[in-house]
Amino acid sequence: MSVVAVISSPRKGANGDTVVNAMAEAARSNGKDVNVVYLNPMKDRRGCQGCNQCKTKGRCVVNDDLLPVLDAIREAESVILSAPVYFGCPCAQYRLLEDRFYSFLNADFSSNVAAGKKLAVVTTCGTAGAEELADKIEGTMAKLFGFKPVGKLAVGGSNPPDAAANDAELMAKAREIGSKL
Repeated sequence: MSVVAVISSPRKGANGDTVVNAMAEAARSNGKDVNVVYLNPMKDRRGCQGCNQCKTKGRCVVNDDLLPVLDAIREAESVILSAPVYFGCPCAQYRLLEDRFYSFLNADFSSNVAAGKKLAVVTTCGTAGAEELADKIEGTMAKLFGFKPVGKLAVGGSNPPDAAANDAELMAKAREIGSKL
């Protein structure tokens, strides 16, 4: 019974990190093994190379720091995906991983990951767009790969980096979602 939590923000300790770690701690308290992965420190990471070898091999063949993350997501019971909004889109660190989700599709575009994985989504922004990005990530993962959404949190609006930690209601919601993983 495992959970993979992916934190893509380059700002360790910021709101997304705080919310994801609250979810992770709630999952741990329910007996789940949780692996928290920070994408930003990874030095060797590439987006999809369009080689299509995943269509015959059943998994991505690009051997970089993202490959173990993809394998962990494939094997996990539950996944937490988080991304800050940069210029209306997820940050580049998340986009590199998201492009590699192409390897989760067979040649006929059916999913090759087990359906029913539980999914939580966390998005953050300084201005606007967190809700829209959370909806997009959740929709993509549910529609293309059969993930089962259990909750999402969009933290937006000129928040200082410690706003989440000081918001008791938000942290309670994060723990509630984490307990469903």
